[in-house]
Amino acid sequence: YGRIAWRFEPFQAGIEHLRRGFEAGLSSGHADMGLYCLLHTIKFVLFSSPSLKSTLKEIDYYLHLLKTYKSVVTRNYLLIFRETVSLLIDSGEATSIQEKAVFGDLNDPGNKPREAFFHHAVIRAYWSGYTERCRYYSEKCMN
Repeated sequence: YGRIAWRFEPFQAGIEHLRRGFEAGLSSGHADMGLYCLLHTIKFVLFSSPSLKSTLKEIDYYLHLLKTYKSVVTRNYLLIFRETVSLLIDSGEATSIQEKAVFGDLNDPGNKPREAFFHHAVIRAYWSGYTERCRYYSEKCMN
């Protein structure tokens, strides 16, 4: 749903459906599917929320929940989103946390977190007004 619906429905409707998917996945014992919905929920929230501070608060809530579910991959992706939101709010000065995402070798094309790193670097550079850096990371993202 999170990969297709954004083309046909408003983000807010998708957010509600994905939140229900997250809750249903966890309550039915399918934590993997619930956490997958969670990542798409945060993606939709990042691109449609009127308040970055509420987005940061929501990410922090989910990071707290992940202490129970212990999904390292989901936690890493949430930390990437959190770093992006923190940077957009105040350049990470007051909203940053010590825990950071682990990206691995950024020169390895098979490294999945590498894609997320470059994608978020594009978002950060664009909204921070660094057009050349944005273009650079966009090209990296496409390769």
